[in-house]
Amino acid sequence: MRARVFSLVALATVTLAAPAVAEAPLSPRGNFGGGALVSPPRDIFGAGNAVMALRALPERKLEIEATVRARCAGGDISASAKVSAGGAFRAKGTVTQQPNPLTEIATTYELSGRFTTQSSAEGTITATIKRSIEGRETTCRTGKVAFGVRRPTTGVGTAGAPKAARYFGTTTQKGVGPNRPIVMRVSADGRRLTRALFAYAVKCSDGKLSIGVEAPRTNVAIDARGRVRDRDRSSQREGETIVEIDDRFTAELGSKGARGTFALSDRTKDRASGRVIQTCRTGTIRWRASR
Repeated sequence: MRARVFSLVALATVTLAAPAVAEAPLSPRGNFGGGALVSPPRDIFGAGNAVMALRALPERKLEIEATVRARCAGGDISASAKVSAGGAFRAKGTVTQQPNPLTEIATTYELSGRFTTQSSAEGTITATIKRSIEGRETTCRTGKVAFGVRRPTTGVGTAGAPKAARYFGTTTQKGVGPNRPIVMRVSADGRRLTRALFAYAVKCSDGKLSIGVEAPRTNVAIDARGRVRDRDRSSQREGETIVEIDDRFTAELGSKGARGTFALSDRTKDRASGRVIQTCRTGTIRWRASR
């Protein structure tokens, strides 16, 4: 489980016609989250997947944080934009990161979208990602990725997952600006959570903070009341150490929205002695999403 971010106005005068009523400009506020998910059997951490977080501030200011996947790597994006009176926003640029001393990732992106209501927005993002490992460079592209985000304002509604439903929302964890996002999709028959992807941060015993993107298993069963339970208890060998993972994910899905929790933790041990070198955990994090 562990993978370790237009408006058209016309004016006319017609005899005896009622005067047009101008719509109030969109002024979204608060935290929005979501993203995009490709369908199985394509890789949950492969090209076309994304998590997207927005925070709409006063004076139409917008903070954007996202992770978008291409074939060779994932690219993290942090940007600011201005929301037009019609709800449109746009951002482009290049973000360079160095996840470790030997690796550098440069993400050149172009993003555009529009708030369709005060609590929802849709858009697209394209990115070219250049990954350099010890000077050896690889370049890959995301293609055009269509995303959705919501500011969760509804409850769950009638229990049970609608067929082919999509949910977009936020967690209680905060990024640099917006709350971290979550995005989910349900199978065509409404019986399986085919995909879920969320951004997270874990605190470790050495005082460091590790961030990333995580997913429960693909095609987790949804019961008749719309509930999902998933747990990953596994071990991974990493050189002279072994990492013991215990990850949990829960969801309650309904006609209007969804809610749930996740909890990620791991222990790194020395393989020879069994001594615990490091522990990392999120604690229990709650999330909410709307359709």
